[in-house]
Amino acid sequence: MENNRYVITLTEVPAEVAEIRQEGVPMGLFQRRTEAGYLLEDGTALLETMKDENGFYLGGTGMDGMYLKTDARYEPVRDENGRVTAFRRMSPYTPRFTGEEQKLLAQYALNTQENLLSDLEAAMRVIKEPHLRALFASTRDKAAQVPPDACLRLMADLRFAYQSRHQQDLRQREQSAKQSTHKNRKRSDIER
Repeated sequence: MENNRYVITLTEVPAEVAEIRQEGVPMGLFQRRTEAGYLLEDGTALLETMKDENGFYLGGTGMDGMYLKTDARYEPVRDENGRVTAFRRMSPYTPRFTGEEQKLLAQYALNTQENLLSDLEAAMRVIKEPHLRALFASTRDKAAQVPPDACLRLMADLRFAYQSRHQQDLRQREQSAKQSTHKNRKRSDIER
C-alpha cells in the first residue's frame, strides 16, 4: 500500500471563487424591489429562494432586474465567524450526483480519481446491505465517467462544501448553546 494514498491533497486544487458585489438582489423591471440574496462581481444573482435539492445556490444571469436560472451551483465561503464573504462556484459535474452520492464523494475524496474509484470498489466488496451497495456502485460509475482533471475539481468542491456546512452547523449549535445558557442564567437570577 502506498504511503501517500490517503494523504488529502485536494486543498491544492484551485477553486473558482466569486466575490460578492452586494447583499440583496435588485429585482423587477417596472416594480423595483430587493430580494434576499447576493449579487456577485461577475453579475451572477444568487437568491435565498433559489437553491437546488442539495442546498446549493442556483446561479441567475440577466439584466435590468430580470434573471434566468443557470446550471451553475454555488456554495458560500465563510469566515471564522460564519459570515459569508464570497461564493465558490461548484464543478459543473455536481448536479449529476444525488445528495447521497455527493456526501459519499465528499467523504471518500482524498487525492486522485483512481484512488477514489479504488476505495469505492473496495467498500463495495464488503457492503452487504443492497441499498448501500447500490449507492456506492452508482457513485463509482458516475465518478468514473468524469474526466480525471474535472474529477479532482469535483472532489475538491464537494469536500469543501460539506466540510463548510459541517463547520457552520457546529457554529450554530455552539451559538444556540451559549444563548440557552445565557437565558438559563437570566431565569435563575430572576428566581432569586
